Amino acid sequence: MDISLIFIVLGTLLTGAANSLLTKYQDNQCVRNCEDTGSSPQYFNQPAIQTLQMFLGELAMFFVYLGYKWYYSRSYIQLDQEESTGGGVALFKHWKLAIPAICDLSCTTLLNIGLIYVPVSIYQMTRGSVVLFVAVLSVVFLNRKISKLHWIALVVITLGVAIVGLSGTQTKEKEATSSAGLIVFGILLIIGATSLQGVQFVVEEHILAKQPIIPLQLVYIEGFFGAVTIVMFMVVLNFVAKAVQSPKEFAQSPFNIVEAFSEVLGNKTVLVTSFLIMASIASFNFCGLSITHRISATARSTVDTCRTLIVWLFAVVVMRWEHFKFLQMMGFAILVFGTLWFNGVIEVENWSFIPSWLKEGEAEDERTSIDEALEERLIS
Repeated sequence: MDISLIFIVLGTLLTGAANSLLTKYQDNQCVRNCEDTGSSPQYFNQPAIQTLQMFLGELAMFFVYLGYKWYYSRSYIQLDQEESTGGGVALFKHWKLAIPAICDLSCTTLLNIGLIYVPVSIYQMTRGSVVLFVAVLSVVFLNRKISKLHWIALVVITLGVAIVGLSGTQTKEKEATSSAGLIVFGILLIIGATSLQGVQFVVEEHILAKQPIIPLQLVYIEGFFGAVTIVMFMVVLNFVAKAVQSPKEFAQSPFNIVEAFSEVLGNKTVLVTSFLIMASIASFNFCGLSITHRISATARSTVDTCRTLIVWLFAVVVMRWEHFKFLQMMGFAILVFGTLWFNGVIEVENWSFIPSWLKEGEAEDERTSIDEALEERLIS
């Protein structure tokens, strides 16, 4: 195997897992009343700031794109017309990508809120339901076709997510809310966010079918629109909250933009993890897109499954944020099996005991296109 490909796969695993773990670690950082025994400590619960971090990480891919163009110019290789489009020109030419960027913004914010209440492994596993939402929305809006066996695979994925969610109500974390009700609420937020991510992927495929653009441009353009949009929302909500809340409530409000940035800049750990999260997002996108380009979308999906395993093991064994639960392991195994089945890694149709009527009307090409549409834009 090519040694560079090995480093790319390892980079995808490590940076992808690091993003989820660093975000949860950031949530557990005390920012106020940390040593005051008379008051309850307050932790860094700033989902809007964490959403902005993600978009800034995506926007950083612009510099990777510049390096991409420079490399090919030095190699005297002529780029395609869409690949040679300048960065600034591409932003205005592909302004419609602001639509999926808003979906991405809403999705990421809900994910970050859900992560406050949910163990990081449950968070990562539940996000596997994105395959289900993308497939269903592609069938409804893009006229895709899915075979009977792959519909069954989607049912298996749903079952796995449900079991993982059920195990979450039995999971306790150190330094986090362990109420079963709040955990269920967080899981519902994550599922809702994942459904928005499915909408994002389908809209992107519809737009890109008419406006060809390379993946690197897709990432930094959406990063630009997302960063601008979230900053606008933060400013507007700051003034709204200031107008409707009392001074004491506003001082501790997550909509207080001055307080939000002071928590980042005033806490060294939060500040360092913010830069690490942005770096991990940019690196994960670069490595993931490289796998899709050099091997296949299915290979990237398999690597991403291993990333979820790393997050789970690290949270249980190293950080001890969670306790090992057999039900969670069983749900994860079912989720992985369904995902690999749907992506074609496990070829269930070749099993001899599968009834022939289930194999009729196989739509491998259509399933592959759905998978590629999903994995081409799969982000941490």
